[in-house]
Amino acid sequence: MAYFLKYTRTLHSWFGVIALPWVILFGLTGFYLNHPGMIEKILPLQSYQENTSDYVKLSKPLSAEDAAEIARRYWSDSKMKSVSRATYHGYDVIEFEREAGAIIVVSDTGHYYVKSRLQNKMFAPDGSLENRKIYWAYVFGVFHRTGWLGWSIGTVLADITAIALIIFGFSGLVLWYLPKHKRFKRRLGRMLP
Repeated sequence: MAYFLKYTRTLHSWFGVIALPWVILFGLTGFYLNHPGMIEKILPLQSYQENTSDYVKLSKPLSAEDAAEIARRYWSDSKMKSVSRATYHGYDVIEFEREAGAIIVVSDTGHYYVKSRLQNKMFAPDGSLENRKIYWAYVFGVFHRTGWLGWSIGTVLADITAIALIIFGFSGLVLWYLPKHKRFKRRLGRMLP
């Protein structure tokens, strides 16, 4: 019995150490998903102020080919889904929709946005990064479901953490109950005739 308890304590300790980082992060992401307003106050890069008045209106708007040249710089390995003209943040734009996200080029000024599920980056016409916004709800939601920041490895880390927590819980129950087992049997024996 002593060997079994020692083995169970070791197992309990190691599974606790393995699961601890994910338990903390799952707790934080779960809290955010239930109460986003409380957490959003301390998160950086939630929004940005567009200071597009700094961009001079081009004498001639960018052509579709010029805009496509900008779009080719991003996610070239990702399949192009569509190209369309639209209005974005009050500007007439050419939007290049790829599987990985969208490249949105403002044809009048040449500034553009690179928008994925995780973030939105705004670039000046010269290609320098002007602003960045992180979509925290998506980031935390994906992490909470997968245990990782993306779907590339599926839910493997979340599943490993779940299994570790199950083992951690059962081993904790065993460690709590077994030392009390003899005492419980003695008390039960005294109560029964």
